[in-house]
Amino acid sequence: MKPEKLYDTIKYVPRKPEGFVRRKNRRPLSGLDILCCCAGWGKSGYLYQLYEEASSAVYLCVGHGDNSRERLESLVCRALSGRESTVFDVIGRLAEHNTLLLIDNADFITDPAAGELLSFLAEAACGGDFRMVMACRRVPGFMLQYVMDGRAGLLGIDDMRLDKGEIRELCTNTGKDLNDKYIGMLDSFCGGWCAAVRTVIRSGSDDLRSVVEGSFLPEYVRREILSDMEPELLEYMFRTAFLPAGNNELAESVLELDAPGFYLGRLVNRGIVPQGGYPVYPEALRYILCTGLSADVKKRLTDNASDYYIRSKRFAEAVRLFDESGNAAGAERLLRLYGDRLLANFEFELIGCCGRIITGQGTMNDPEALGAMAQYYYYSGNYEKMEQAYNLADSMFGKENKFSVYRRLYKGLLRYSSKPDLYRRNVMSALDYLHEHSLPLPFLYQKELDVLQSMTDGTGQETPVLTVNRFGGLRLLAGQQQTEIQCKTKRSAELIAYLMETGERPVNREELLNAFWPEEMPANAVAMLHNMIYHLRRELTPYGIENIISYKNKCYSLDMTMLRDADSSVTEICTALERGDKELALQKGEADFSYWGSYLGSTDIPWANEKREYYDRCYIDLCRLLAEHFRAGGQPEKELEVLKNAFRLEPYSEQLLYELLGCFKSLGKPDKARQYYEEYAERLDNEFGTRPGKWLRNRFLSCFSENDTDADRR
Repeated sequence: MKPEKLYDTIKYVPRKPEGFVRRKNRRPLSGLDILCCCAGWGKSGYLYQLYEEASSAVYLCVGHGDNSRERLESLVCRALSGRESTVFDVIGRLAEHNTLLLIDNADFITDPAAGELLSFLAEAACGGDFRMVMACRRVPGFMLQYVMDGRAGLLGIDDMRLDKGEIRELCTNTGKDLNDKYIGMLDSFCGGWCAAVRTVIRSGSDDLRSVVEGSFLPEYVRREILSDMEPELLEYMFRTAFLPAGNNELAESVLELDAPGFYLGRLVNRGIVPQGGYPVYPEALRYILCTGLSADVKKRLTDNASDYYIRSKRFAEAVRLFDESGNAAGAERLLRLYGDRLLANFEFELIGCCGRIITGQGTMNDPEALGAMAQYYYYSGNYEKMEQAYNLADSMFGKENKFSVYRRLYKGLLRYSSKPDLYRRNVMSALDYLHEHSLPLPFLYQKELDVLQSMTDGTGQETPVLTVNRFGGLRLLAGQQQTEIQCKTKRSAELIAYLMETGERPVNREELLNAFWPEEMPANAVAMLHNMIYHLRRELTPYGIENIISYKNKCYSLDMTMLRDADSSVTEICTALERGDKELALQKGEADFSYWGSYLGSTDIPWANEKREYYDRCYIDLCRLLAEHFRAGGQPEKELEVLKNAFRLEPYSEQLLYELLGCFKSLGKPDKARQYYEEYAERLDNEFGTRPGKWLRNRFLSCFSENDTDADRR
């Protein structure tokens, strides 16, 4: 029986918390225990449970007004006996009845003399005279000695975290009947933090973030947890909450924090996070803390962190950051660079999330990102959006490319049953293109794989294909055996090349006549054009490709499904350079940076000359980009090779020669520098009667100077 005298003052009996839930798996108590958690973890409810379960207990709630030796001693004595007494009498009575002494808000005691009194009681509890539990938001200074030497048991957030069963009981106690899915969602979002669980339960809404945002919980956090923190610790909390999974390296390099370990210790001591290598906040609290950062800081940290996560191949974390910050550019960049990897790993949810982020901010413009999204739409069964994505990606090239081929493959497989003859040809031509360019199949469900297997099991005929090589001379290769076609007139083959440049756009007759006879059009130009097409069809008929050029509505067009472009990598590089996409141009050009050859060889026709100049200029630009890349990567031999390639095309460029001389110098080859410079000077003198500029001559002379450094060139 509890001694009646201990409870004759109702003031000191704890009040049962609203919706009280009993903790099932609590740690056994020792002589002295300190329960340290920040606000909202249910410390008072835990003390109430201990009070109910103890055969003899005294509950003492300390207020700010009790922060003196006299006031605290009076409070303790009166709580125990209902009359004035000494602390020794208190200890005696506690020991006599084996009483559990519960003290709430112990951290309110900061007065040294008052702390000495509680320390005196703690010493007696450690000695086994009675048991004592103190609840606080941070360990009081006068109790640190007991924690440090292990005489006090320290309970923290991990001991107070509500599990799913306790969350369910709390729902029942507050009159809510919630299903298992909602309980699991609560557990994940609130992390067992009692204040957040109570807040969300009252609403019953599935939009947990909106519930928290519209409740008093953010203000509660600011007043009860953050109000007395110094600015540096607040900034640490805001930034580490912004990136919930990290380490000290990430904190220093990405979050731009100094001494992160020091601040982590401060948070642990304040009972805000459990002990560990990086702060772990409940999702609800983390969401509130993230509002403490400005939009500019969030964007900078997002950019830093996304680069860090992408380098570490932690794509899910990067996508989560993009989602929280609305960073559409980062999401599109991730799809562009690593969409193929995400597809190979079947991480369609990440791709879909990136697409939602991008389209939520504007329009997706990168073809690689659009290609990844198209496969996501196929995976989701949204074939209309799949085709739209491929159409948009295809429109950026103006000729056959992998996106138009993937579109054709999907379209053929999905519609094969309606028109087998038509769509089989489309599928087979797409497969030929993929094989020719070493491209993988896109993601396919088993149903489409079965259709593909039925087409390629050897029972059908080969799809007629015409392969076109346009660089280093124009060549037409027919069929799977790649038999070279010998056209009766060179212009028949040039007609194929011209129509390839227009893509699938129909070309009217006047445009073709002006292109092939720009200066003086013959009287029988139309007949000559028809003869070109006739002879071309006659040559291709044995290979089943006679209808590759069609005439409709007074326009000519090329059937791109029957065509394989052997030079698609060249046009992809040129398109990337036009868009300013240096990363893609480097990716495509680094593997093989040899000169791709003169466009259509020696063909002398104005539109071909313009295209030749365009492709040669693109190659020079690629070489300069690669040279800069190799220079930065410490690969001077490769830098020299690409500069030589560019200089062969542009032998009068002082800038290219300047770069070459610097490269020769860095490689320790002054003789080569002399040879190139003297040949250049002789070429200028013979053809223009001029000499190299003074600045170029100084660069040449620096190749023989020990005082000049390679840094000058950089």
